[in-house]
Amino acid sequence: MKSIALNLNQASYVTVEQKTYFLKYLANSTQLLPTTCPHRGGPLYLGEIADDGQRLICPWHTNAYKVCDLEKKSLPSVRVRDQISIVIGDTECCTPSLKLTPYGAGLS
Repeated sequence: MKSIALNLNQASYVTVEQKTYFLKYLANSTQLLPTTCPHRGGPLYLGEIADDGQRLICPWHTNAYKVCDLEKKSLPSVRVRDQISIVIGDTECCTPSLKLTPYGAGLS
């Protein structure tokens, strides 16, 4: 396993192998959650947090997912001030990016 530190001001998305994650700032934590909705692959990263602060709502079909369930699929991470450290496998590649392109995470 290897640890990678990312500056929160320089990356909002992270792609590990073929899977992209987005930073979601919650009341008491910052998580790197999968960008796609588990229902139909919609853009979960464009979703809103429900009024109760416990669910993320997909913009495609308004399905609400408990954040605690989405966290099970998130990247292991620790945030300290403006830096987040993630843990990935020794052979996995990690690509940080500021925004998503139509083809996934990109630096453009």
